[in-house]
Amino acid sequence: MNRTFNNGIPINTIDITYEKSSEAKEIKLHFHSNYQVIYICEGSIKFTINKKTYTVGADSIIFISHLESHELKILNFPYKRYLIRIKPDYLSSVVNEPILVSIFKNRPETFKHAINLKREESAVIRSLISKMHAEMTNSSAFSLAAVGSYMQLLLISLYRSHRSCFPLSGLDRSFNLVMQVQKYIEENILEQITLKSTAKLFYTDMYYLSHLFKEISGFTFKEYIILQRLSRAKDLLIHTNQNITEVAMNSGFGNVNHFIRTFKKQERITPLQYRKNYR
Repeated sequence: MNRTFNNGIPINTIDITYEKSSEAKEIKLHFHSNYQVIYICEGSIKFTINKKTYTVGADSIIFISHLESHELKILNFPYKRYLIRIKPDYLSSVVNEPILVSIFKNRPETFKHAINLKREESAVIRSLISKMHAEMTNSSAFSLAAVGSYMQLLLISLYRSHRSCFPLSGLDRSFNLVMQVQKYIEENILEQITLKSTAKLFYTDMYYLSHLFKEISGFTFKEYIILQRLSRAKDLLIHTNQNITEVAMNSGFGNVNHFIRTFKKQERITPLQYRKNYR
């Protein structure tokens, strides 16, 4: 059973925190099972996501997929930021436009994780995030619905002023194929999924699909499946009492030893250590 906040919002659906820091802090390379949005109010950080390094300061917003490794270091103090953590399933339920969701899901080579906002743009975004934070911390009717609406408004506002930052905004109909394949993988992650069988299912050439999938999503077909399964496993490790074998089976790994090897290769710790560290 999911743990909940006092206002009844499931803790692993969406979480918004505000943090102030006045001392050096460094977060080593790691993954999360949720999407993340970081809005910097003051100070600056250096962060690396999937081997891309950025230095950003106040009035910047950063988008991180649940499939991406990342690390950060605070450079200037005081450092003040909002952090939004969103369960992918929840985001899909409140934001129905694939173009808006693409800022979380797709990573072509030209994608930039950080957006530097003009002062007036930043004021709008900060206001929306502040309202989301208030909904999460105060006991009010329909808080989850309100947070979802504010999240959608945030993405719409960013799209209107920074359309090029959304990966699908400039693509033709081919992106529909990749989005459909991504959805198919996510909905059938417990099944045996191969590139060949998927290409056949979508009536397309296997090599064309492989190339297109990598170009738009930023991951190979195999990488995407493995990372989705690991993300699901991390969620189960934190939010359930399932043993390691059950977690392996319920995240799509047919063999517990293969699961442990894959998890340790990606996270640099075992699944059991991960549970102890993050629960």
